[in-house]
Amino acid sequence: MYTLLPWKTLGTALMIVVGLAVYADNFGAWVGVTVSDSVVIRYLPVAVLTVLGIVFGLTAYWAPWRFLWRTMPVLNRTVFPDLNGVWVGTTASNWPTIEKMRNAATTESAIDLAELYGTAERHDAIAVEISASLYSLRLATGLSSMDATSYSITARPWKCQHTPRIHLAYVYEQETKDPSATDEERHLGAADLVYDAHSPDSLEGVYWTRRSWIEGLNTAGRLKLRRVAPSKDSSKTLRDYALEEKTRLDP
Repeated sequence: MYTLLPWKTLGTALMIVVGLAVYADNFGAWVGVTVSDSVVIRYLPVAVLTVLGIVFGLTAYWAPWRFLWRTMPVLNRTVFPDLNGVWVGTTASNWPTIEKMRNAATTESAIDLAELYGTAERHDAIAVEISASLYSLRLATGLSSMDATSYSITARPWKCQHTPRIHLAYVYEQETKDPSATDEERHLGAADLVYDAHSPDSLEGVYWTRRSWIEGLNTAGRLKLRRVAPSKDSSKTLRDYALEEKTRLDP
């Protein structure tokens, strides 16, 4: 999440720290404390790296920076948001449209474009676990409709230049057990989720896949998520969360 940091403010703070380090002996003399340059040079880098590693390098619920963020929610807007936790919601896929075109090709029958345009999307429940710290961003996903899991290969947050919204762009790999004839055991995909500080527990975005692309069956769709837990229950899988959300949506 370091790409979201206010680098101008941090640059000013760094200059102040460097100035204090350079003139540490003078400041020490003013307050009656002896501070040698060798002590500053030896221990300041270690102290800074230790603080950054311990405070900002962890993703657990009890991580120091997450505790600070819960105490001072304004940091979610001024520094970077705490996105850790389990998010559940729905996907809206264009698979029904692709299926109509596939069936038309199989039967060699014509299909009206207006009919394709009016085809309803297929909805499914999804659960996403986000693990984020100052140095890392990882996402894992489970679906209710199939025994499949996906993990981000690379992920990067970026801030829109024209709005205060933050985007999470990532590429993932999905593994599907017992795939159907129109599916693949393993495929790549990508997604772009949008975070708005005014709705800190909501994410919306789009996704697209490379699944069965040679046959033209690669899908795309929309994602809508809400955060339901600050951390994942170790006794549950992401598919369990997705199935619970499916039950809630379709009682």
